Amino acid sequence: MARGWGRSEEDLEAEKEQARLERGKASGRRSPAETKRLTDRRSLELTLARIREQLPKVRSEERRKALEAAKADLEKRLEKL
Repeated sequence: MARGWGRSEEDLEAEKEQARLERGKASGRRSPAETKRLTDRRSLELTLARIREQLPKVRSEERRKALEAAKADLEKRLEKL
């Protein structure tokens, strides 16, 4: 390759470093504890949604009681988060 036509190694490395820093800023806004709290919250919300979907379809009284207890527990746990 002729000199002067390609990008220098320093330029390429600087661009890579800048891109890495920008990605780090965008994804690194949350602490690990905050990320875990959000993940736990989302999991509880999905489980609660599934229980709410199942409740109208349940025919067994025992199953209904179990789902109601689980629903109450999940709602309490969500309040704490």
